[in-house]
Amino acid sequence: METSPRTLLLVNRLPRNLQLLSDYLKKEGYNTLTASNYQEFDQALTQQDSIAGCLIDIAGFDAAIWTRCEKLRAAKIPFLIFSPNQSAAVQQASLSHGAKGVMFKPLVVKDLLGVVQSILEG
Repeated sequence: METSPRTLLLVNRLPRNLQLLSDYLKKEGYNTLTASNYQEFDQALTQQDSIAGCLIDIAGFDAAIWTRCEKLRAAKIPFLIFSPNQSAAVQQASLSHGAKGVMFKPLVVKDLLGVVQSILEG
């Protein structure tokens, strides 16, 4: 059994939301890395061996976000997409770029934890 917490990369344009999610996940026993722009995201990807999974809120990002998703997929890092609105196109794009799932906002925290645990388990 693993004794150290797993590390999640959190990507969100809004620093306050990033901090809230990070604080919550830390309370649940996870380590977190955070990125609020592409430069920070790219920097975090250089540490891919230490990243167990990634949560990406696509609000505020352009289509270049999918390039980073492809890098996560190539590195076999499971990731989940958060979207501000329910859209079949967003869901299809997310899954086609390797996402393990899509959650639509507003997020239900208890549901989020279950989904995070399931993507990390495989």
